[in-house]
Amino acid sequence: MNIIELRDFYRSELEKSNKESDYIFKILLKELCNIDPLKIALEPNFVIKPENEILLRVSLKDILKNYPLDYIINKKSFFGYDFYVDENVLIPRPETEELVQWVIDDNVTSDKKKLIDLGAGSGCIGISISKKIVNLDVTLADISKGALNVCNINKDNLDSNVKIIEYDLNTEFTDNQFFDIIVSNPPYLDYSKKDEIDENVNFEPDIALFAPIDNPLHFYKQIFVFAKKNLNEGGQIYLEINPVFIQEFKDLLTEFNPNRVNFRVDFRGEKRLVKLSF
Repeated sequence: MNIIELRDFYRSELEKSNKESDYIFKILLKELCNIDPLKIALEPNFVIKPENEILLRVSLKDILKNYPLDYIINKKSFFGYDFYVDENVLIPRPETEELVQWVIDDNVTSDKKKLIDLGAGSGCIGISISKKIVNLDVTLADISKGALNVCNINKDNLDSNVKIIEYDLNTEFTDNQFFDIIVSNPPYLDYSKKDEIDENVNFEPDIALFAPIDNPLHFYKQIFVFAKKNLNEGGQIYLEINPVFIQEFKDLLTEFNPNRVNFRVDFRGEKRLVKLSF
């Protein structure tokens, strides 16, 4: 089968516009088969090797099941960097880039500071920050061994100097370390709404998406408990939060009495980001 015939097959199978179908086809051509998508226009009779045709057909079946394209190619662009992703980690979202930018804007300084990324997942937050603030001491922490493996892959791929540790937010942090900055995008979706989320999100790990049933702010409370013991005086916490539970989040803050709280809306107009000073 030549490249045009296979492109047209994608168009016929996918219930999308030609533009959307062609975008998916070109991404898979490039990332899985190492074929320049320009061949569609310049060499329309270019014959796809049988092994590549099989790969593209299998990938199409996955796409039709709403399997995330980013998992198929094991790549997601975030903050200008290509991060390796697989089913062990949440696929980075663009609104999280705004959280990263906030941390960078506030902390571009010659002072040596220590930052910990709690529930690091792919490591996209901590690694992106470490690339922009080179004198920052960054630690990535996660409970999932699969996620920690992904963190290590991205650390190597992006030549980052972050530290990586296994840590469960539900337990006491026994390492006698203190940090100036805590950043986190913890699980915050309401598990009771699981059936209402997009089908492709169901392929992402529940452990990275959902808070415990009937306790959507559980991990935020655990972060504040961690901060009470391990955040230096004058330290800051940067969080991504669920806009649905803003009032409940404010109620939780009364238990921990931060000195200052600053909410920000994301590019979608949702109050999703918050910075706390202690």
